[in-house]
Amino acid sequence: MIDSKSALREEILKKRNAVPKNEIETLSRVIMQKAADLCKSAGIKLIMCYMDFRNEVMTGDFIRQCLASGKRVALPLVERGTDGRKNISAYEIKDEQRDVSPGTYGILEPNPAVAKLVKPTDIDLVIVPGVVFDEEKYRIGYGAGYYDRFLLKVRPDCIKAAPAFEIQIVDKVPREEHDIPVDIIITEKRII
Repeated sequence: MIDSKSALREEILKKRNAVPKNEIETLSRVIMQKAADLCKSAGIKLIMCYMDFRNEVMTGDFIRQCLASGKRVALPLVERGTDGRKNISAYEIKDEQRDVSPGTYGILEPNPAVAKLVKPTDIDLVIVPGVVFDEEKYRIGYGAGYYDRFLLKVRPDCIKAAPAFEIQIVDKVPREEHDIPVDIIITEKRII
């Protein structure tokens, strides 16, 4: 199971990394506009969103748009828990450039000196990153399990939405007991 997840992750990352930057930008705008429309229609107040990294669906414009429209935005910060295990915590930012700094793997993370810790149960929408997704809305992330553990802490009515390029969608991903599906996958062509 783990080997097939790793092989599938590697295959899709290779495909995604081969997409030219200008195409990533164009497709990201289409995908994240659909996410922005979801925010308007669902009465969302607090959004947790990832900061894109290495040819992921780009989220910067979406974050700026949410902040400009009065939405509260939180970003994930990788922290070591009391059990010694690394987990993500959500910190609310006011400015997506001023309130972040490079963190784990060089990904921009909220600076806890200026950002405010928020409870997972206060979040209305989580924009979930991933590498591979299937039609049943299961995902393969980068292998650390951060989001699967975090999503256990959000309210049952919190919307879990994953932006993805069509090339990241496969028939079925290998699953393990701890895997948590998202509620919605948003691609440039459709909403699953």
